[in-house]
Amino acid sequence: MERFKGIWQNQGGNRLIIKKKSEKEAIVTFISGKTDEPIKRPYFDNQLTIDMHAELDFYETSVEVELWKKGKGFYLCLTDNEYRLKAEELGVGISRNADEEHKFLEDYYHLFEPLDSYKRIK
Repeated sequence: MERFKGIWQNQGGNRLIIKKKSEKEAIVTFISGKTDEPIKRPYFDNQLTIDMHAELDFYETSVEVELWKKGKGFYLCLTDNEYRLKAEELGVGISRNADEEHKFLEDYYHLFEPLDSYKRIK
């Protein structure tokens, strides 16, 4: 997790603040480039995008940020495609459970757009 910690920003001005919690876990805050504030998550009792739990994947090349309750299957996925000792740019995507029960989450992808890569700013 050491190589992912820091402050990241994409072209839309969205920022991610990743704070290492342990070797495999982090706390992540998402700041909207439109408002310069965390956003409310309407699908999650309007909780703000602060101190969200994140875990390093098995291969230690990406981090999954939980956008919903633990185990509910809605994640912001951040990948270091260069595999450097200290990541400098992260690819980004959103994943969710593919079943019909979770299809409504598609309506909330826009909250995290643009899904441009994030570059380290600090």
